[in-house]
Amino acid sequence: MQYTSTRGTETRVDFRTALLSGLAEDGGLYVPASLPVFSPQEIAKWSWLPFDELAWRVIAPFVGDTLDEPTLRALVSDSYRGFQHRAIAPLQQIGHNEWILELFHGPTRSSKDFAAQLQARLIRHFLGQACERVMWVGASNGDTAVAAIDALRHCPTARLLALYPSAGTPPDRAAIMNSADSDSVSCMAVDGSFDDCQSLASRLLRAWPCPELMPISFNSSNWVGVLAQIVFYFHAALQLGGGVRPVGFSIPTASFAEIYAGFIAQKMGLPINQIIVSTNRNDALHRFIHSNRYSRSATRQTLSPAMDFSLFSNLERFVWELYDRDGGATRALMEHFEDCGELSIGNRQWLQARMLFDSYAVDDALIREEIVTLFHETGSAVDPHTATGAFAGRLHRRNIGAPIVTLGQFAPEKSATLLAELGAWHGAVPGQPTGTTAAPRLGRDDLAGLHEALIQLQAAR
Repeated sequence: MQYTSTRGTETRVDFRTALLSGLAEDGGLYVPASLPVFSPQEIAKWSWLPFDELAWRVIAPFVGDTLDEPTLRALVSDSYRGFQHRAIAPLQQIGHNEWILELFHGPTRSSKDFAAQLQARLIRHFLGQACERVMWVGASNGDTAVAAIDALRHCPTARLLALYPSAGTPPDRAAIMNSADSDSVSCMAVDGSFDDCQSLASRLLRAWPCPELMPISFNSSNWVGVLAQIVFYFHAALQLGGGVRPVGFSIPTASFAEIYAGFIAQKMGLPINQIIVSTNRNDALHRFIHSNRYSRSATRQTLSPAMDFSLFSNLERFVWELYDRDGGATRALMEHFEDCGELSIGNRQWLQARMLFDSYAVDDALIREEIVTLFHETGSAVDPHTATGAFAGRLHRRNIGAPIVTLGQFAPEKSATLLAELGAWHGAVPGQPTGTTAAPRLGRDDLAGLHEALIQLQAAR
């Protein structure tokens, strides 16, 4: 399996190189040069497989010959060892042909654990003692960085630099980030939004100031962030229809990686008959799908903080697909977006996107109502992100005869205070975290300050 860049046509690297990177050398994102495609008969034969065996079957073609079969099997299986449910990602029924795929049984109780745990083990395998040269870099609204910090235990000599917005990050996630080992982890608050954090992280990776360190993105701009999530779709479809019956998915937009992973799973042969992009009031993707206008916009704080942003790095991979994998066209579009903050694609490409995706924006009032309704009618407590997907899925499903699956990315106890206020939670409500160290602060454009923080983190080791 070879990988190329979304912004060029000549770059060819193997899986190892794509994994051990921040961005491609030309500033693009690594993507497979070709995709494995499975026949319906082959997929149907996987319906009896446990999650880790299924994951190996899906992931192996993307790894190619950079790892032998026994080693990859062991690494994939071990990455799920800390999950607290023996099904790894169980399905919960909430209505007629309506399901929630529970992706929050990992060590930090969010779907971000799937990619973080796998990525850390792969890095350790490929680099061994040289992991001390690794700097894991990324931006987070909380859960992605927390998952990376936990996964760092499996790559203990590496270091991690995380940027998060000073306002809008849940206090419990901020507390975990700020109490992490300061010799290995530096989490910095940015006076701005997640979009500002993401922009700073991308600029840092493009102008990396420490040549003796190897920058690796822990965000889903790294291909493993997508790869780990392709498995979700195969797992759910096999459970509900043996890989033969069409299944739809409603995806809360905690990143575009989940959406792109579903698109890739469909191209690999999985019978997905609908993908619904579910946003909150920060509806940049909804506007892109409905009106072909994608723009960086001011974000508003909502009940679903992991969706409070407007920059989606994996949208570049999808644009590359829409333009028939034309790196030159993709580069021109993305550089225009970086300069102007707005993007519109060709009419043919936009119509194709409209055929692939439905979308819906759900405001906070409807999210509250959905949480209460689900609790009263099913006894299930769901977090606001899941409620967003469940509401959009019920409203916009194309076929009530086919299952519709909402990705449940975060454990409900992460929103226990809100759920208790709504009468949809009977468990203990955690108190406010105390005794944590205040995070260093950066301005939204303070790349120089970020360089200095990086050098200090390097010197601490």
